[in-house]
Amino acid sequence: MRLDIRFSGAGGQGVILASVLLAKAYGLGEDYNISQTQSYGPEARGGACKAEVVISDENIDYPKVDTADVFIAFNQMGYEKYRKQIKKTAIVLVNSTLVETDDDSAYQIPATEMAEDMGKPFVVNMVMLGALTKILPKIYYPTVEAEIQENFSASIAGANLEAYSKGYEYMAERLE
Repeated sequence: MRLDIRFSGAGGQGVILASVLLAKAYGLGEDYNISQTQSYGPEARGGACKAEVVISDENIDYPKVDTADVFIAFNQMGYEKYRKQIKKTAIVLVNSTLVETDDDSAYQIPATEMAEDMGKPFVVNMVMLGALTKILPKIYYPTVEAEIQENFSASIAGANLEAYSKGYEYMAERLE
């Protein structure tokens, strides 16, 4: 199994952090081989960025994503920039608060709206990570949850865990 995942959005949206947490959960928690890479424009915050995670049960000979099996778009700019670099069978998740798409097969998660309703606009990435966790194969809720707890201080872990749970539950309801 090889799974190529691309996250896209703007610097400051937590795109890279979400990819790192996913990579750690698959690599450390589920014992897969992992490659995680990232790139962003020179302006960093607010500029286009992407992060990629390659998950495999075999050695990874090429650590980049050419065409994604899974594509997650946090904003319109990221969606437009990378939407054509996906496989025809790709799983697509978009933050529907900020992304308009005519792709009927894309999962639409109102992540920004959900985070703002919590009064915590900075947890958009955790909402998207929760929704993604529900869809992806061979990754389990408690594994990602443990990574979130380990990677955040106690003062902000709670809000991130709540957002992760909301994203996961939102997707679970859509998949019923």
